[in-house]
Amino acid sequence: MFGPMYQHLRERPVFYRAEAGSAMSCTDYQMRGITSGTRIATTDGWRSVDTLAVGDSVLTFDNGPQEISAITRATQFVHDHIAPDFANPIHVPAGAIGNAEPMVLLPEQNVMIESDEAEARTGDPFALIPAKALVGYRGVDRFRALRPFEVLTLHFDNDELVYVEGGALFLAQSTIPGDIAALDEIGRYGQPAPYVAYRGRDAAELVAALSATDTAEGAEEGPCETGQGASFRAAA
Repeated sequence: MFGPMYQHLRERPVFYRAEAGSAMSCTDYQMRGITSGTRIATTDGWRSVDTLAVGDSVLTFDNGPQEISAITRATQFVHDHIAPDFANPIHVPAGAIGNAEPMVLLPEQNVMIESDEAEARTGDPFALIPAKALVGYRGVDRFRALRPFEVLTLHFDNDELVYVEGGALFLAQSTIPGDIAALDEIGRYGQPAPYVAYRGRDAAELVAALSATDTAEGAEEGPCETGQGASFRAAA
């Protein structure tokens, strides 16, 4: 139904394993991480996240090439093929947030956007929002996975923004391998959060404002190509 990008959601399940010493047990519903098959920008070009290993060098937004210090792997179970709504993955069409190809995101995976609207609100054009806040924007929607699928979490020595699928940016937090940290824990080790993190109602209001801007620009200028509006650009 979803084409080649979603083949990994139909394959046989994989089981929890971790690299570089993670002792965390797998939970049934992974809310952050990178879904199997997603391409990541590395010093060797675009590579599927499944092929990455500890020590590989990944391109980051702020700090150039950075080595992966740990990778956690887990399975997103669907329990008789019916996952709770809050855990359903999210389909992001090509171009919605700077991505060249369609993506599958987990609801709480933090993504970076650059927007005039965010700058007007806080003075900072860069903003982190959970993927679930994008539902309804530029064709972004939830769907039900038909099979368990693998989720990988990349860990670095520091919080990093990594390039995904041609231009989107995902936050990879410097947490204990296997730990799924909350968005409000960014900078919790005494380091200031480098970007404004929008949560809950604030994230929903920001995305609603971006949608309104898209609508207004479309009315004035005619249809624009998805992902090219001046009000919402991938920070690449």
